[in-house]
Amino acid sequence: MTNPFFPSFLSGKKRLVKGEYEVSIEPEAQTEQIVEDEALETKRYIFLFYLIIGVVFLSLFLKLFSLQVVWGARYREQAEGNRLRIRAVEAPRGIIFDRNKNPLVKNVASFSLEVYPADLPIKKEDRFALYKKLSADLNIPLSEIEKVEARRNYQEPVVLKEGLSQEEALLLESKTTEMPVVKVVKKPSREYLPKEFSLSHILGYVSESKGKSGLEESYEEYLKGVDGKQSIEVDALGRVTRILAASPAKAGDSLVLSLDLGLQEQMTKSLLSMMEKTKSKAAVAIAADPQTGGILGMVSLPAYDNNLFAKGIKNDEYEKLLKDPQAPLFNRAISGTYPSGSIIKPVVAAAALEEKIINPKTTISDPGVINIVNKYNPSIVYSFPDWKPGGHGRVDVYKAIEQSCDIFFYALGGGWQNIPGLGEKRLTNWLAKFGLGKKTGIDLSGEKEGFIPTAAWKEKVKKEIWYQGDSYHLAIGQGDFLATPLQILNYTIYFANGGIMYKPHFVTEIDTPEGQLVRKIDPEIVAKDLVSRDNVQVVREGMRRVVASGTARSLSNLPFTVAGKTGTAQNPHGEPHAWFIAFAPYENPKIATVVLIENGGEGSSAAVPVTREILQYWWENKKF
Repeated sequence: MTNPFFPSFLSGKKRLVKGEYEVSIEPEAQTEQIVEDEALETKRYIFLFYLIIGVVFLSLFLKLFSLQVVWGARYREQAEGNRLRIRAVEAPRGIIFDRNKNPLVKNVASFSLEVYPADLPIKKEDRFALYKKLSADLNIPLSEIEKVEARRNYQEPVVLKEGLSQEEALLLESKTTEMPVVKVVKKPSREYLPKEFSLSHILGYVSESKGKSGLEESYEEYLKGVDGKQSIEVDALGRVTRILAASPAKAGDSLVLSLDLGLQEQMTKSLLSMMEKTKSKAAVAIAADPQTGGILGMVSLPAYDNNLFAKGIKNDEYEKLLKDPQAPLFNRAISGTYPSGSIIKPVVAAAALEEKIINPKTTISDPGVINIVNKYNPSIVYSFPDWKPGGHGRVDVYKAIEQSCDIFFYALGGGWQNIPGLGEKRLTNWLAKFGLGKKTGIDLSGEKEGFIPTAAWKEKVKKEIWYQGDSYHLAIGQGDFLATPLQILNYTIYFANGGIMYKPHFVTEIDTPEGQLVRKIDPEIVAKDLVSRDNVQVVREGMRRVVASGTARSLSNLPFTVAGKTGTAQNPHGEPHAWFIAFAPYENPKIATVVLIENGGEGSSAAVPVTREILQYWWENKKF
């Protein structure tokens, strides 16, 4: 039998040739050589076998080392994520109260439809197939659901629909039973008082669990509370099997305002009534405590319903609000800028007295018009008439305020007869001192600065020099001058209390949910003693005469003393704006007000009656 390891041609005696020599190999020697070669070859095979085995085991070891040591923590976290979920428990927001602890907002149960990105399919085609199914089953536009794709690596849930009613929530819950990626979640939501109270511009609203405007935005850090957490175990389909651990949510702190809800309601009713009579489309009323700067009421009309936002406003509803020509989202009280008309005259009078260009006994003769001849072309004459044809006769500062004499204030601004006038620099400087042309700093966002025109501005923008007539116009609140109703109320407070201007504010204290004080908001003085007490008193007496015998005599029969100033501001876009500022009681003021009726006509006929109703309510229901 032939040995399979030995070739047959080596089985006998042979001669091998190597080079020039013949080598004769005997069969025995041949056999020994072959055995040695065979042993060597076997060793090589064995070594190669063990080398391969070693490489395989080393590779497995390195792979296991990588999985368990290098990437172990990450894979454990991912594996745990397939079993565990961390879900936030939203904290109830703090409540907002008026000064008498009437709640202006409350938390109610609300429902939202949410997608959990961690439970989405891994493959892109599977995810988009799921999005189409969700869109069809839940009646939600596919474009809305596909927004989840950009956030699929997020741990937090993505809200598809919020502000669901309980009926909608139950219906959607029944549809999503076999869709673990989608959940109907119950959470606290805001419910505000009805639109009739006009609180939307003050309180603002919450969207996506965050204050977006008004006090909800300004005091977000206090109102939001601290969310809780739940560690839950889910099965392979993402369904909750048990809660492993939980930390409770902590409710937000509450706000107590200076605002009086009853007065706010009365202000709204009075404004709406006058708007109907005058065919006005917009109006503002603000009331404040002149001893602290605390806002007692603020109404900007038209208003909007902030419950629309709290419930999750629809796109068409939001577009309607944005496109409304009356701009209901716009807070005219702090952001509307208007020519002030004659209600600026107390400030101009105080500046002139302090600069000593007049004294309480200074008089001029008012002929009803001032004519200024152009010094470069005498044929051109500029006329500046008084509102009263024929004028007011002999006028001092008291009568000028009482009767709103334009001629006297033209003289104070630009000079005439025996009054040199403040001129552009001093006039604009004093307006700025009284807080005009800058924000008041109220605890609401969106406040505007207003505008004080200057000679430098006019030269730069209009390419014209400042004329005497510009000072005339500025001294009666016309021309390019603009102010917000809140700025005007702020300097009214200065004259009401005898020389202090405060930063206006709503919040007076911040409390825990249990009612314990967290922070007291003390009144903040922003200006004091801008003019002497004697000069302040001259202006106050002039404002008192406005009611006693001047342009606001209809308030003289109230059971308390009132001081004020009417204003009728010319408006290039329509009928004049009607203004009135007031404070009461005159001897020791507890309330100061400003009323504006856009395109309402005369201040005495439109703004004064509204003020009367506001003050009368305050007197009959005064709790502050």
